[in-house]
Amino acid sequence: MNLPSESTVDTSSGMQVSSRREALITGGAAVLLGVVAGQLPLTRVVEAFSLLQVTEPVPNPLAAYPNRDWERVYRDLYRPDSTFHYLCAPNDTHGCLLKASVKNGVAVRCDPSFGYKNATDIYGNTASARWDPRACVSGLGYVRRAYSDRRVKGCYVRNGFKKWIDDGFPRGSDGQPPLSYREGRGKEDFVKMSHAEAAELVARGYLNIAKTYSGDEGAKRLLQQGYYEPEMVEAMHGAGVQALKFRGGMPFNAPFRVGGFYRLANMMALLDVSVRDVDEEHSLGGRHWDSYSWHTDLPPGHPMVTGQQTLDFDLVTAEHSKLITLWGMNWIATKMPDAHWLTEARLHGAKVVTIAPEYQSSTCKADRAIIIRAGADAAFALGLAHVIVRDHLYDEKFVKTQTDLPLLVRSDTKKLLQARDIIAGYKSAALKTVTVVAPGTKLPPVVEQATQYTDSDLRELWGDQVVWDNNSGGPKVVTHDHTGENFPKNIDASLNGRYQVKLVDGSVVEVRSVFDAMKQHLDDTCTPEQISKVTWVPVDAIEELAKDIANNPAKTLFVEGMGPNHFFNNDNKDRAIILVASLTNNVGHYGGTVGSYAGNYRLAMFSGISQWIYEDPFNATLDPKALAKTSKRLKGESAHYYNYGDRPLKVGNKMFTGKSHMPTPTKSMHFANSNSLLGNAKGAHDVMINTLPKIEMIVHHDWFWTASCEYADVVFGVDSWPERKLPDVYASVSNPFLQAWATTPLPRIYKTLDDMEVNALIAKALAKQTGDSRFSDYWKFVSNKNPGVYIQRVFDTGNLTRGYQFDDLHESCKNGVPFYMMNRTMPRIVGWEQTNESKPWFTKSGRLEFYRDEDEFIEYGENLTLHREPIDGTVYEPGVIMAKPHPLLNPAQPEQYGISSDDMSVETRQVRNVVRTPDEIAASSHPLMADGFTHVLITPKYRHACHSMGASVDSEVLIFGPFGDFYRHDKRKPWVSEGYVDLNPDDAAELGVSDGDYVWVDADPADRPFKGWQGKPEDYKVFRWLVRVRINTSVVRHIARAWFHFHVATHGSVEGHETREDGLARNPRTNYQSGYRYGSHQSVTRAWLRPTLMTDSFTRKDGVGQAIGKGFELDVYCPVGAPKESFVKFTKAEDGGESGEGLWYPAAKGYRPGTENDSMRQYLTGTYVEKR
Repeated sequence: MNLPSESTVDTSSGMQVSSRREALITGGAAVLLGVVAGQLPLTRVVEAFSLLQVTEPVPNPLAAYPNRDWERVYRDLYRPDSTFHYLCAPNDTHGCLLKASVKNGVAVRCDPSFGYKNATDIYGNTASARWDPRACVSGLGYVRRAYSDRRVKGCYVRNGFKKWIDDGFPRGSDGQPPLSYREGRGKEDFVKMSHAEAAELVARGYLNIAKTYSGDEGAKRLLQQGYYEPEMVEAMHGAGVQALKFRGGMPFNAPFRVGGFYRLANMMALLDVSVRDVDEEHSLGGRHWDSYSWHTDLPPGHPMVTGQQTLDFDLVTAEHSKLITLWGMNWIATKMPDAHWLTEARLHGAKVVTIAPEYQSSTCKADRAIIIRAGADAAFALGLAHVIVRDHLYDEKFVKTQTDLPLLVRSDTKKLLQARDIIAGYKSAALKTVTVVAPGTKLPPVVEQATQYTDSDLRELWGDQVVWDNNSGGPKVVTHDHTGENFPKNIDASLNGRYQVKLVDGSVVEVRSVFDAMKQHLDDTCTPEQISKVTWVPVDAIEELAKDIANNPAKTLFVEGMGPNHFFNNDNKDRAIILVASLTNNVGHYGGTVGSYAGNYRLAMFSGISQWIYEDPFNATLDPKALAKTSKRLKGESAHYYNYGDRPLKVGNKMFTGKSHMPTPTKSMHFANSNSLLGNAKGAHDVMINTLPKIEMIVHHDWFWTASCEYADVVFGVDSWPERKLPDVYASVSNPFLQAWATTPLPRIYKTLDDMEVNALIAKALAKQTGDSRFSDYWKFVSNKNPGVYIQRVFDTGNLTRGYQFDDLHESCKNGVPFYMMNRTMPRIVGWEQTNESKPWFTKSGRLEFYRDEDEFIEYGENLTLHREPIDGTVYEPGVIMAKPHPLLNPAQPEQYGISSDDMSVETRQVRNVVRTPDEIAASSHPLMADGFTHVLITPKYRHACHSMGASVDSEVLIFGPFGDFYRHDKRKPWVSEGYVDLNPDDAAELGVSDGDYVWVDADPADRPFKGWQGKPEDYKVFRWLVRVRINTSVVRHIARAWFHFHVATHGSVEGHETREDGLARNPRTNYQSGYRYGSHQSVTRAWLRPTLMTDSFTRKDGVGQAIGKGFELDVYCPVGAPKESFVKFTKAEDGGESGEGLWYPAAKGYRPGTENDSMRQYLTGTYVEKR
């Protein structure tokens, strides 16, 4: 089409168009596209604008304004047909009510609700407008995920699994089904069917598995299979249902939808009765796996010091602080809706210090950045403690009355001195703060527990401790009651010195205080100069921060994050950090306390939750107005044993897993809200190859097709957040709001159900197959679409929710307004009652405990608070204890376990209690260095990337890169973006790697990417990690980083990458999309088990309520999912250029570190714009 270049006149309108350019400017983008594409003649353009009139100038815009009706077109594009509110709550600690805008039946976007300022409690207290807006960039983009092509659009059953059932569950003489029915996981097609039909198959699977492995015959079959230790089979107590494992990921996020898996496991007691014909009293339910500890969110040293799960606080507490120290907690990035509390605190004068192996986003808001060697946090904290003790900067009163530091330790046994040791016939004191009951006594409901509770056997085990009294010059007994202001006024407990005491048998033994013993360790091993060598932190930084903390008692925050929690020595880190906080009176104060933030975990805040998860399955309460009768039939178990190859920790001649922790064989796993349990498990590829073949049925609920779906047998498609049809509730560990997952008017996009509805269908199928209607009765109010009955029961029996009506909360949240949680204080501060009201901690002594005198801790060399090297992620000798000779440290050596001290193989390291001095550590090297391994690789959870960007929809993953490419000019790219590994530029230069190159990343070949890879070349090809390097100047040398979020390569994604013309790493059968071409960050990780987290003697509080017990407690005291550390070797695979040769496009264009063009260099130096 020829367009005139000269001016023309449309005589019909009198409108002059001087040129094509003017017409296009007048018409805007739509006209521009039409004309350029040759689809719209210019004369038509002119006609379209014939109604436009010249606008007369307006001298006074306040008096008159031209007609703007033309804007309606634009406004109609943006104006929604309707709006509704829904809750956005991935596994973080935010939970934000968002307002979705619907256009033509599609939720096209969402915005903050701006309703938090209207939140109230039953007393009429109201929130501040400063809580609004609450949202993050990922949450605002998450609505797109509901419409993704990776939605689970119905219910799917794997072909091989269905055939096994159709064939009548064939099994060999040892009970195992032929492997042919399971070897197609991740490789074969699924059959689509209704949820009810799939529920029938799952119920048949449960019934068959329970029958197969029950009784003596079942035990024989399990032992004959040769996988399981006898202790594991014994732990089943003859009940096949104990081989059925369940998990709802992070149940605090949705206590009824996700927490319903506790209920499902408890219900299996009905199946046990049906299969074994035992009476109800002796029946057992299934086993429920951990969540908080599985995610490595539990800081395991917190229970060791405090007796309870975790110290934390509402993040608004920052307003009261003068010094905020961030220990691997990237507040700005990971707590976006609450990031402003940090920045505003700094504006009000608070000093911010970041402690991390990188220059992170929070460092932009910091006054000082301390760059630390990854995994060395405990050593750094002990260096701070050294300065505080050396210069006598500690708070003597707090130390003497709130900690175990003044308690006396015997030099002979390394045990705390007990009153019974020195007073003949001593009887344990009657306690005011603890109600002592007979073993097995049923305790009052949690809401009525006004004191701590323990049984008489455990009370006798605690005994009463002893201090040395400076006033009398002799020993004095102190009890669990004697904390804070309740400490006897006539006793002045000595902190320094060694003393002789006479025992009841007439012998004399030397004793010293815990403080004195710790002081010797700090003086000998933890000087700033020594600590600097092993942490890479300058001496002046250690000295300065220690004095800053000491100068801000009750006003220093110690904020721990995910990063340091990912190391094998994470309990050391916690114990050492809380030691520094305790020395300076920074526990339990507004603005001065310790908090760990990794996952949303505190289900105990719904303290009436037993009404739901432990309702008596044999006597379900069908009256909607009545409270439920409870009977806990399930047992807890750590999923780390499944992750460890479905086995406990046995090395050499010793079983290190305590009896209370002992797992049972896993024959089925049923889980939801948890890709991390399989598809992104630590060492996921080893699980897929070596553990899944032992498991006969894998059932997963999800609304986004993940790698867990890829390797499952049954995938139930469930509702996404914007389309909830059954309500639930939500609360948080970092803000004070009680919220509802409100039902929404958005129709279900696909054929999905709520998780509760799926479980109810399975119960209905079991009722049909067993003839026991109690299965169906157990889920009556779910089936009736009225789960509010169950929620109200929990509210009515919960400390923080009594007085609220769930229906009121539900309606309020539909309008974007939450309620306040009825916490004891505002902000909520864990430890406030202990510090300010002198209530005892949940420990043996009632104090914060830094010395562990249990036999196992003494044996493993961790009775003192100290530093142990990371077990794999270190450039130094892995796993060794850092200490100079100390009279209280004499750990068992490897030879006692039948292994050599020189054996540094991966299994042995877990129990290798070898001691090295700081100088010896600094002079040592990782054994793999000789084979070309060079880097510690950390795989932290970048919270919002983990839960959306890297693992979500195209629009978000593009941003994460930040070099995504919708057009995928480089067809090697697995998706529109991909996972990276970050390297320091100097390290990359030494390795001969340029920015953007692809590299192979290998960890210890003894067991990674999976055990036995040498004999499985096809699987090795799938799971060896190929990844693009990203040069990053914020990463310290010898440390590499890959975010723990991009979806892993699977057999199906590799098939797609190699067979599709466009090279997408997408499974052609399931549409699963990988973020890597081959392998993943999990190719270099593996499962580990920490002996100090598996003892039977450790005292700790139960998860919910005031009871104190010992040994295993789900998500309180058990193994954690650490480390996610490794020591790796990089091998260049391919150039980064789009043709497979040359430099990566962003680097070649001069936008990357080390290849900056002139404009970028000017920008970085601040000279891009010249002043005139």
